[in-house]
Amino acid sequence: MASSNRSSGQFDSSGSPSHLYNISDNSSIRQRESPGISEQLLRQNNNDSDNTTQPFNISQSGTFSRPLEGSGSCEQIFIPGNQPGSGGSYNSGSDSGYHFVQPNEGYDLDFLDPKDDKYTCPICLLVLREPLQTECGHRFCRVCISRWLRDSEGRCPVDNERLQEHQLFPDNFAKREILSLKVKCPNVKEGCDSIFILKQLGKHFEQCNYVSIPCPNKCTDILLRKDLDQHLTKLCQKRLVPCPQCHVDILAVDFKTHEDICPLAMVNCHFCGYSLMREQLARHVDHDCPKAIVCCDFMAVGCNEKVERNEMARHMNESTQVHLRLMLSSLLSFFNFFGVNPRTILERQSHQQSQSLPTQTLPTQFNFSGFTGQNAQSFNSLMAELNISGFPGGAFMQNIPRAPAPEPNHPALHRNMSQELSGTSSGKRNLDRTVSNQTQAGSELSYTSKPSGEGDKLAQGVPDNEFQSLKIQFASQDESLARHEHFIAEFKQRNEYLESANRELKTKLRNLESIVTNFEGRSCNGLYVWKVTNYAIKRREAEIGDNTAIHSPPFYSSCYGYRLCLRANLNGVDTARGTHLSVFIHFMQGEFDDVLEWPFSGRIILTVIDQNPVCELRHHVVETLLAKPNLAAFQRPVTPRNHKGFGYMEFLPLGILDNSTYIRNDTLIIKAHVIPTG
Repeated sequence: MASSNRSSGQFDSSGSPSHLYNISDNSSIRQRESPGISEQLLRQNNNDSDNTTQPFNISQSGTFSRPLEGSGSCEQIFIPGNQPGSGGSYNSGSDSGYHFVQPNEGYDLDFLDPKDDKYTCPICLLVLREPLQTECGHRFCRVCISRWLRDSEGRCPVDNERLQEHQLFPDNFAKREILSLKVKCPNVKEGCDSIFILKQLGKHFEQCNYVSIPCPNKCTDILLRKDLDQHLTKLCQKRLVPCPQCHVDILAVDFKTHEDICPLAMVNCHFCGYSLMREQLARHVDHDCPKAIVCCDFMAVGCNEKVERNEMARHMNESTQVHLRLMLSSLLSFFNFFGVNPRTILERQSHQQSQSLPTQTLPTQFNFSGFTGQNAQSFNSLMAELNISGFPGGAFMQNIPRAPAPEPNHPALHRNMSQELSGTSSGKRNLDRTVSNQTQAGSELSYTSKPSGEGDKLAQGVPDNEFQSLKIQFASQDESLARHEHFIAEFKQRNEYLESANRELKTKLRNLESIVTNFEGRSCNGLYVWKVTNYAIKRREAEIGDNTAIHSPPFYSSCYGYRLCLRANLNGVDTARGTHLSVFIHFMQGEFDDVLEWPFSGRIILTVIDQNPVCELRHHVVETLLAKPNLAAFQRPVTPRNHKGFGYMEFLPLGILDNSTYIRNDTLIIKAHVIPTG
């Protein structure tokens, strides 16, 4: 594991820059609370501009840079290839990886001039960076000597004399001479042969064509600046390519798939070869294509021929006799089904026409008044089914004969029919309920309390037992309906009981989940690992502002200790929005707050885990927070979760996070180790 100490100005070896900060004369760290939400670590140096450690910036090309001392240019941090003496590197996983050189120690560059020992740091053995001189006359890099004095007993590493940080002073003379030395471009292995003075290193990096740059379209390629334009216009799989047909911008990697589904693309009909747009193809085949295979119009009566559309007219002409025989066979089967003699219908039709009686007839001039009694009901049933299935039954259904009305000389029968089958609501309901079971169009049956003259003749053929049978069926239907209503009431009551039991089970499940979560938080003993799953979705929500902050489940520093949670802003917060991952720690109200010591005192170690499958290549990003008792973030919470947090706004650049093994299987892992004092 590689770790960094932000308070000492170091970068961790995974390649993530620490906060923008400077080292004060006494190496102290000033921390403050972020406005209204959380605290961020800030570093402050003395007012001497020559002693200021310059902050690092991220350019649009995806590389780090920082201003060089005494110049208006910047020093590039990302350079291709393995640089000797670099403290660590970050590899994106591609073969042409780019590396991060730590600017903690001296300059590890290829100088043209012979290396002078007076410009060599005795600690890192490199050319001095920001040289400081001691009272005993020795020169060291600012970071090297500061780290040495913290880790040692305060003695000079050369002559072992007593030495403290206030006895160091900047050696601007040596610094100016060092910045005047000529160096070769660090990208010489990639083909850059530029030579310049060290002071111009940053300016050169801004225009060097051999600097490795990740693709701005966020594809997996990392390439030299000189190849970037060609990559973006011709090679990048995530570049937008306009469709020549519909003019919609499509990702290059999806362009082939789009060509196969574009509605405006020109395609050929697979029957006739006619060229037309894809969205018009289905209509063309169904209605217009002369070569499409279609079924004969007489398929319903038994003709199974399938021919091309342009051959259908010839088929109709050649198969006229066949079609007529099929129609005749179907019509005879139709009449035989109802036990009706077609000749009888024709004779009755002729007789009615001779007497000029008004009658309703079919468009074919057949009159179905010969259908009486049960035959009429069966016919009505069949016609209703045909009408439902698309049969042209508008005019057809009007010609179905009505069941005859009872004779006037049957008063009891007439009275029963008037009561049960009249236009009253109760009679209609009973009639519809029974007849719909048999015909699905019971409204076609019509009875009148005032029989007509024609109805008197037809009523003589209606047997009395048919109406008695209908009454029995009505009673059976009413009994069945009442039984079903009783079942529905029982089911409704049982459903309400089950819903109530389900609500109770859900409540118990939530309580059990809360108990399990609380137990997991206590058993971690202050070492908590938070797996942020569905990272891509949550990151997108943070970018559009739907959910800018996510919180971990609560955990405890010990079984009976402090209760805390982690907070992550996946798209950054405040000044780091859109550029860095922000991580904070929040204290929460716990069960044992009354017996704990407040404010909290100790340290908290935050880590973003590198999930590289190769253990030797893992470079975790580690930061240590030191508690500040005077900050509200470490006071006893007065709300369920302290609205003040403490952490880093710029914990890890998003450019590195998204193009590395910190994200694996769409999961980000953040670890917190809480170490109270005492």
